[in-house]
Amino acid sequence: MFTPEHVALAMVKHFQPAGKVLDPCSGDGVFLRHMPGAEYCELQEGRDFFDWRDQVDWILSNPPYSVYLEWMRHSFRVAENIVYLIPINKAFNSNALLQETFEWGGIVEIVHLGAGRNVGFQDIGFAMGAVHYKRGYRGGIVYRHGF
Repeated sequence: MFTPEHVALAMVKHFQPAGKVLDPCSGDGVFLRHMPGAEYCELQEGRDFFDWRDQVDWILSNPPYSVYLEWMRHSFRVAENIVYLIPINKAFNSNALLQETFEWGGIVEIVHLGAGRNVGFQDIGFAMGAVHYKRGYRGGIVYRHGF
């Protein structure tokens, strides 16, 4: 599912990724258009995120939900900050992922955007949000409704 332009723009403006930035699944480039100089991966172009080894300051994207646990594990290996547009329950529905999240760092902020269909994803009824993970973070989780 491709991210609507207005959602990608709002995410980039809100989180303001800086330094070395990566979009690990660029799709049609909606995030890249708003992050000049960012690196990217796109499987359909032969640039597999699971082959990415360089450290980055920020990852910002809409990841594939079908391999989310493996995707997060790899994200933890290469990034200081991770912001993913996901059904919010993805961040909490696996004990293994929660344990790994809090060993790596933590969740800084969740920006709740409404049900998937309200954000442009017609097949998703779950609450969607931009979830910001940060290496070494030990504070509380800030919750916001919308940007």
